[in-house]
Amino acid sequence: MTSPISFMSAVGIKLNDDPKYKSACEKSREKDVTAFVLSGYALLICGIVIAQRCIADLGFSSVLTLGAAFQCLGFYTLLIKVERAKSVAGISSKTVHLYAAVLFLRLGSTCLYSGYLPVDSSGDFLYQLLDIVSLFLVLQLIKCMDITYPKTYQDSEDTMEVSRMAICAIVFAICIHGNLNDSFIFDSMWTMSMNLDTVAMLPQLWMVTKLGEVESLTSHFVALLIASRACSFAFWFYGYKELRDDRHGRNSINVAGLQLLAAHALQLLLSLDFLFYYVKARIKGGRMQLPKPATISI
Repeated sequence: MTSPISFMSAVGIKLNDDPKYKSACEKSREKDVTAFVLSGYALLICGIVIAQRCIADLGFSSVLTLGAAFQCLGFYTLLIKVERAKSVAGISSKTVHLYAAVLFLRLGSTCLYSGYLPVDSSGDFLYQLLDIVSLFLVLQLIKCMDITYPKTYQDSEDTMEVSRMAICAIVFAICIHGNLNDSFIFDSMWTMSMNLDTVAMLPQLWMVTKLGEVESLTSHFVALLIASRACSFAFWFYGYKELRDDRHGRNSINVAGLQLLAAHALQLLLSLDFLFYYVKARIKGGRMQLPKPATISI
C-alpha cells in the first residue's frame, strides 16, 4: 500500500513536470513581483509629492533629482527580482560593477562640491541621498552575484567586452572635463562617472538581446535607467553652456559642454531600440521579446 507521503511526493513530481503547472507558477510569481514594483512606484510618487510640499524652491533643475529617483527605483526592482527568484539570471555583472564605479565617483564629487548639483534645495541633500541608496542597492546586487547566487549567473551570455571602453572613458575624462567644481581632481571624477555611465548599460542591453526574452523586473530596471538618463539629458540640455571656460575667451568652443551633451544623448540613442520593445510589451501585457541577432552561415 502506497503511503500518503509517497503519494503526495509522486503527485508533486508530476505537477512540477506539468507545463501548465509551471506556467501557473510563473504567472503567480509575476503577479507577486508586480505588487512589489507597484509599491515601489507608489513610494516614488509619494516621495515626489512630499518633496514638492517640503522644498519650496523646486524648479526645473529638480528634474536631475527626479532622474536619481528613477535610478534608485530601478536598482530596487532589480534587487527585488534577485531576492524573490533567488537567482541573478539575466543580469549583467559588468553593468552592475560599472554602476558601482559610476555612483562612487559621482558621490565623491557631489558630496564635497556643488558644481554639478541641482541649484534648488533638492541638491542640498536629497540628490546625494538617492545616489547613496542606489550605491547601497548596487553593492547588495554585487554581493548576490559574487557570493550568494554565483551559480545562477549566466557568464556565457554576458560576453560584451567593455574594459577598453571603460579605460578610454577615464582617460577621456582626464583630458576633457568641465570646471564647475574648480578642481582638477573632482571635475575629472564627475566626468569619469558620466563617461562610464554612457557605457555602463551596454553589457546589459547586449545580454538581453542575446537572451531574446526579458523578465518583467529586468525590463523595468532598464526602462527606469533610461528614464533616469532622459531626466539628466533634459537638465544638461539647458545647463551644458555653464561648462564654457571663459578664461579662453567668450568665443571659444565649449568642448567640455558639448562632450557632456553628446554623452547624455548617446546614452539615450543606444537605448531607443530596447525602449521600443519595452513599450510594445507593456501594451500587449506580456513578457518582453527581443529579436535575436541573425546568424549568417556560409
